[in-house]
Amino acid sequence: MGTWQLLLVGLVMLLGLLGVVTPGVPGPLIVWAGTLWWTMAELSAVAWAVLVGGTGLLLLDQAFVRLRPPPPSPRRTTATVAEEAWATTLFACLAVVGAWVAAVVLG
Repeated sequence: MGTWQLLLVGLVMLLGLLGVVTPGVPGPLIVWAGTLWWTMAELSAVAWAVLVGGTGLLLLDQAFVRLRPPPPSPRRTTATVAEEAWATTLFACLAVVGAWVAAVVLG
């Protein structure tokens, strides 16, 4: 395996790790694909053991995701009209006070 190919495999794995924290991107699957690519290029007993271990961890993770109970739903997800009115009033007051302070300081 050459340096450039090893660098590309590392880049694929890095993108997979970033995909783990990015919603909608199958990060673990991308990391597994990078491991598969490395294993196919390396063709050693250690590479195959790493692939088998990674596959086992991926399958175990998927089993736990399926068995985990769903999170409890919140009772209320939107703000009431009164809360929105208070937030708007507070924002407007802060904007006016901030403009006066800026006028005095920068004046």
